[in-house]
Amino acid sequence: MTAQPTGFDRLREAGFSEDEIRSIRRQFHASRGTVMSTDASARARRIEEEWIDQHGAETLPEGLEGSYGEMVWGLMLGFFLGLITLFWFKEATFSRRQQMGIIAGLMINVGFGVLHLYY
Repeated sequence: MTAQPTGFDRLREAGFSEDEIRSIRRQFHASRGTVMSTDASARARRIEEEWIDQHGAETLPEGLEGSYGEMVWGLMLGFFLGLITLFWFKEATFSRRQQMGIIAGLMINVGFGVLHLYY
């Protein structure tokens, strides 16, 4: 019977490599100020386990959903369709990242328009 992995070793089951787990562990303990050594290994794993149990099931706050691909899509919509996209801006069809992309694309569009006008 094998023991269940504890701490960040549980990430191995999710497909993380040893190097990725080591990097996550190093960054985590550096930010917490805990020492990762062989004699403090059990204590460090317990701290990791507590952190995962507390924060592992958290989801993104409402309004921050969406991927960077959606943001790029919104950027293109804002740039190429301009003010037309503002009619659909508050619709539930756009995620928060798409809305941010639309605003950024609209600002780039206006910026190019001003440059074209004066130069």
